[in-house]
Amino acid sequence: MKRNINNPISDEKISKLIIKNYFEDFYNAISSDVIIAGAGPSGLYCAILLAKNGFKVTVFDKKLSPGGGIWGGAMSFNRVILQKDVEDILKELNIPYKDEENALVVSSISFASNLIAKATSFSNIKFFNLISVVDLYYIDEKISGVVVNNSLIEIQKLFVDPIVFTSKAVLDATGHDAVLINFYNRRKKVDMVKEFFMNAKQGEEEVIENTKMIAPGLFVAGMAANNVYGGHRMGPVFGGMLLSGKKAANLIINYLNISRK
Repeated sequence: MKRNINNPISDEKISKLIIKNYFEDFYNAISSDVIIAGAGPSGLYCAILLAKNGFKVTVFDKKLSPGGGIWGGAMSFNRVILQKDVEDILKELNIPYKDEENALVVSSISFASNLIAKATSFSNIKFFNLISVVDLYYIDEKISGVVVNNSLIEIQKLFVDPIVFTSKAVLDATGHDAVLINFYNRRKKVDMVKEFFMNAKQGEEEVIENTKMIAPGLFVAGMAANNVYGGHRMGPVFGGMLLSGKKAANLIINYLNISRK
């Protein structure tokens, strides 16, 4: 029988190569400069900017697919809107858009996939999907990493111990749940206000303003920031998310530079 594939790969080799390469990355990511929890737009763009500045970044996302809430667009209509303020960022990321009525209309699929493709092009960003952050690592009076477990273990509520990944800074970009800030709030009180009613125009401004360092080593961006400080929720408009990620990257870089001195 004539073969259509000239270089077949055995099942054994497939398994070995996957395990070898995955766990090399997993092992090397145990210690990094920055850990980002949540691979939505703010987390992804923050990771890109940090990587451009030479930092080693580890990104965890509890879901199967990175991209956060981008994919579904609005009510499953796969379009999202961005402000013209971020037109230069869309060009940088090679994201096609349509300029209409002083706004940028973008395919949610193109937006998510191009953001992910750009982030995964950096060798100093390591992505681990289906991994949930289940606690914070606290040492020397600052947040110095996270505690993680397999998402499926967490969903099944199995009693399986997690492991620790260390870093010099941690970003909560987990969206509406603000998972990491809630972990911190259990032990060291944060004045969490919770997100307010829907108001895209106001919420987009607030999400940038609310992007801050919560405690030494712990930062918040994206919808998680509005959840902490009581900003409005926004819906399928994402310019503020990108600018929040940009602000978070700048805050983290400044923090790391000061910590080195």
